[in-house]
Amino acid sequence: MERGAGMPTDDCDRTETGGEACQSGYHAQIKAENRARIIRAARDLFLARGYDKTSLAQIAREARVSTGTLFKRYPTKAALFAAVTSEQWQLDVQYAEAPPPGDPRYGLDHIGRDYACLVSRPGTAALCRLIITELPQMPELADIVGTGFAIDRGPFFDRLRDYLDAEAQAGTLDFRSSDGQTHPTSAVAEQFLGMICGQLLWPQLVRTDFVPPDPADTTIVDHAVALMLARYHTGA
Repeated sequence: MERGAGMPTDDCDRTETGGEACQSGYHAQIKAENRARIIRAARDLFLARGYDKTSLAQIAREARVSTGTLFKRYPTKAALFAAVTSEQWQLDVQYAEAPPPGDPRYGLDHIGRDYACLVSRPGTAALCRLIITELPQMPELADIVGTGFAIDRGPFFDRLRDYLDAEAQAGTLDFRSSDGQTHPTSAVAEQFLGMICGQLLWPQLVRTDFVPPDPADTTIVDHAVALMLARYHTGA
């Protein structure tokens, strides 16, 4: 049977509501594709030319989007750079929740392996090197990525700190020193992440010929976990 004038032409316009939903989904897909191209183009240009020498107009051309589209989403270069760094540190679904307290060996091992995989992602070392190089000339970057340890800890810092707080409340970890002073969990979190990134990431920033260990090799994480348990585990 031939379609009549009043019959639907496809699944998207069988009803007015369905047509609007389909159109909305199409626009959302286009926006997502544009964003992905913008982030990819910005990251590649920032790494190739540097932050200061890269313009939003160049990024728009590389991403094949209009400058209006780019400025609507990212009105400043700093905002776009923040999006690039956030994307690099984006947690996958399996990283979203910290392990439950009660077994610090399992919990630290779980978080440590996730972190090792994340800092070993392609582009992470190059992005950190760019930040360190241009931070003195571009102080606005400090407001975006932080300074010092904040550059390499990504979203794992808050996740680990909250987990350590939970283990301390459960009585399985005790962060008091020999003189009775309690170490803040933020300092303990930095200590743990530092033991991992100090061997996986930071050598890449000072030696271009450094080949990082395979993130599938758990030796580095195992050693960091063992040191943490030796110092803070209560045995409970």
